[in-house]
Amino acid sequence: MRSWSFAEGHWREGDLPNAECNWFIIDRPAAEELESLRQRFGLHPLAVEDCLSSQIHAPKIDEFSDHLFVVFVSPEPAAENGTEEFDVFLGERFLITYSDKPLTEVDRVRDALATGIQFRPGVDGILYEIVDRMVDGFLPAANSMSEELDDIEDEILRDAQARQSREIVELRAKAGRLRRLLIPQLTVIQRLSRGEFRYVHDANRIYYRDIYDHLVRIDLALEGVREDAEMALSTYLSSLNNRMSEVMKVLSVVAALALPGTVISGIFGTNFDNVPGLHSNWGFAVMMTAIIGLAGGMAWYFKRRDWW
Repeated sequence: MRSWSFAEGHWREGDLPNAECNWFIIDRPAAEELESLRQRFGLHPLAVEDCLSSQIHAPKIDEFSDHLFVVFVSPEPAAENGTEEFDVFLGERFLITYSDKPLTEVDRVRDALATGIQFRPGVDGILYEIVDRMVDGFLPAANSMSEELDDIEDEILRDAQARQSREIVELRAKAGRLRRLLIPQLTVIQRLSRGEFRYVHDANRIYYRDIYDHLVRIDLALEGVREDAEMALSTYLSSLNNRMSEVMKVLSVVAALALPGTVISGIFGTNFDNVPGLHSNWGFAVMMTAIIGLAGGMAWYFKRRDWW
């Protein structure tokens, strides 16, 4: 566990006794450290239990007597669903951030403090900096999915393949899963921005509204990905139908060209002995000439009508 303290107008690393407020960072499973903080700040046992649980929780915000427990999701490309849970305890003078692994956004804020950069006042100002970076991290993922769909559509127009439909469905499902996680996070950010809780300073509320606006844009981008996926799938199916139509057209032409030969050979192949020309030396030549001539004439007619 790492800690930072705000004292004498500056953030300093460590848990200082004269600090105005503190930020505690836990970026690995640490039940004992979290238990010590629970006893120190009176954290609710149910919230602590949620932190230590291996189950993935949807974004939410729970208000207790003297602190908030907030669950966010952070972008994590290596994770199965592309996100990582990020738990927060927010009080008037303390901030506790908890995750099962180090998060890039938390490390960036910590590194900025180490270089002397000052953020918005209070621990809610630190939380804003972290969440703002997390939300901004979702936009590249949405843009990447949109670009991937554009590439697939271009491939479909050139040559439709079965794998493309699978890729489209996977992208649509991925966008849907991410959107289902971000919609409750929209509600969380909205509640933090409208002055519902005393733990967010009035001066910082407008910055949380800015995060909310970013999330709305990302949600619209993900919805656009789902709509584009539907269009790409329709394009794929249309391409298959067009290809099938071309195949059926060729088969129909072949069957039509073979029809005269089938009829003529069927007549001369009947079990009658008195068929005209059957015993002629020129009978076979005449029959083949008729078959080829009729087939050629039909082929010329089809071509003239632009049927093939």
